[in-house]
Amino acid sequence: MAPVAGTTETTSALEAGAGEPAAWAEVEARWADQAAHLAYLARFPDLDGLTTAGRRYREALAARPGDAVAVAMRAEVVKRATVVGLAMLPRTAPPRATWGGWRRLALAVLAAWVVLAGGWMAWKLFTGTTP
Repeated sequence: MAPVAGTTETTSALEAGAGEPAAWAEVEARWADQAAHLAYLARFPDLDGLTTAGRRYREALAARPGDAVAVAMRAEVVKRATVVGLAMLPRTAPPRATWGGWRRLALAVLAAWVVLAGGWMAWKLFTGTTP
């Protein structure tokens, strides 16, 4: 978008949707400007784009070892890639813990014990024997 006559507003390559090389050139021209770096990274909502941005910052670190801006922005790229990668994982509910056959077995044993205890008590009641 070209600036409108009579205004002081200009559109940078970062905001105009220019190609990645032009946007990177503007980032390099405005290296100390944090907003330029964030606008550059905002162009990449997917892992492929973040890979390109990460490569650019890795190359900047190779050219200028220890550059604080390149280190910080490389960390930002890694953070964004992690978020995008985790968002791509399938969401499934964890399996419910079930007793399976153990619950049925426990209920059957309990029922058998109740029947046997009731039968023993009835036998003692009707036979008149004391324990």
